[in-house]
Amino acid sequence: MIFSSQNKKPQVHESAYVAPTAVVSGDVTIGAGCAILHGAILTSEGAPIEIGEGCVVMEHAVVRATSKPVKIGNHVVIAPHASVVDASLPDDSGIPAGAAQGENARARNAQTYAAFLRKAHAADAEEQRAKPVVPPRLSAQKSIEVQGVDSAMMQELAELEHRRQEALRKQRGK
Repeated sequence: MIFSSQNKKPQVHESAYVAPTAVVSGDVTIGAGCAILHGAILTSEGAPIEIGEGCVVMEHAVVRATSKPVKIGNHVVIAPHASVVDASLPDDSGIPAGAAQGENARARNAQTYAAFLRKAHAADAEEQRAKPVVPPRLSAQKSIEVQGVDSAMMQELAELEHRRQEALRKQRGK
């Protein structure tokens, strides 16, 4: 659905595809060869949105401009359930599923990551109940200094990968 908002009508290139269940509202420009998929929401609520050429905004993703213009470069993929609010993305980039870019994005990314970790650790807990295993720790030489949510995420992912590699080595040794 394409709506005017605040006397601004979206401009959609003739070669772009907008799914019937997508919502495009206000001062939004969609470039050539783009695909705006089912359930996606592109809404200009005070500032313009410009989507470059060859972009894909996947299912249930949200692109919103309120106080700052949003400029999405060419060939950008915004994955399902991702959120871009008052932020811009460079050419040939993307936002992974469920992630956020823009104001308060770190908090939303941390919440998404925390949910992932709870699920991952729940699976680990089930495995450990079946067979008690002491999880390996990173050595002092491999430790990562935590300077924020992003660093903590990377450290946790490194530890999960280390555990996965150890489990694979043990399986091969049998």
